[in-house]
Amino acid sequence: MYRIRVFWALLIAVASACASFAQSENVFPEPQSTLLFRGSYDELYLVTSSENLSVPELHGWVGQNASPIPEISPSGDRVAWSLKFMLNADIVKCDPSKKGWCDLKPKPVFKSVLGVYSVQDKTWKRYGDFHHVGSAAFSPDGKKIEFKDEANSDRQRLMILDLETRQMTPITGTGSIFWISQLSWSPRGKFLAGAVNGHGYEQIVLIDVVTGAMKTIAEGSNASWSPKGDWIAYALTVKCMIIHLDGTGARSALEREPKWMNWTLDAPIEWSPDGERLLLNQRTVDDSATRVIMVDLATGHVVRISKNGEEVMGWVRKSGD
Repeated sequence: MYRIRVFWALLIAVASACASFAQSENVFPEPQSTLLFRGSYDELYLVTSSENLSVPELHGWVGQNASPIPEISPSGDRVAWSLKFMLNADIVKCDPSKKGWCDLKPKPVFKSVLGVYSVQDKTWKRYGDFHHVGSAAFSPDGKKIEFKDEANSDRQRLMILDLETRQMTPITGTGSIFWISQLSWSPRGKFLAGAVNGHGYEQIVLIDVVTGAMKTIAEGSNASWSPKGDWIAYALTVKCMIIHLDGTGARSALEREPKWMNWTLDAPIEWSPDGERLLLNQRTVDDSATRVIMVDLATGHVVRISKNGEEVMGWVRKSGD
């Protein structure tokens, strides 16, 4: 009996080790960094050089269907994400064979909240009650979150949540925005970068968080503000572009190694904490494969970091470093 117990204990240990190894094949660490990854089934991982942590799902959550993008706080201690719940789950899942009336073709009714996960407390907090919540962005000090409130397909507005007071305030003048995606807060907290739909194509805009005034600087999507505040990175089909805040100096980050421009770019574009490198999520046109590449902006050198694995959703300096 003792040998049997030892055998099963060893078998479980090997299985656990294999599972950890399988996960490590799809994610990767960076020195002095915390990386946020998202898997193909909306699972989230926080990865440092010493550990991989899975972010637990919130009970009742029904998934994202690949959108929107989760966001990690600047200190790596929290994750913000739009969470969707089904309000009439009991009706939708009812059993017609049981007594009582049951709708055979019920229409699901959903609501969305802004969810914030605390790494320290290992718990989710829910904020608001919306038709749909779009992409979110932490302020540089991590105390506020900007997010998109989508009341319907015709009205979207930008909101700012104060995590200490739970107060939500709309950004003036953004109620007329038809469509905006992938927001990124400036290092000094005065502006947001995003992509809006303008005349059938996307444009990169800078938004004043106080007045809501917008300035267009380029055509493209997936805007991402550099940690030093001097560049905006964005996607233009297969190109990863960087541009100054005044709309000048635009260039392709992959111009020295154009062979890497054979796959399209997925959001988000992630800057290294020192602003010297970029992590890019790429996908084949037929969605059959993904990869993550790293670009050194000083040399233009590109290295493939992972093949057909989880996509990178955030890159911040590890707390305490």
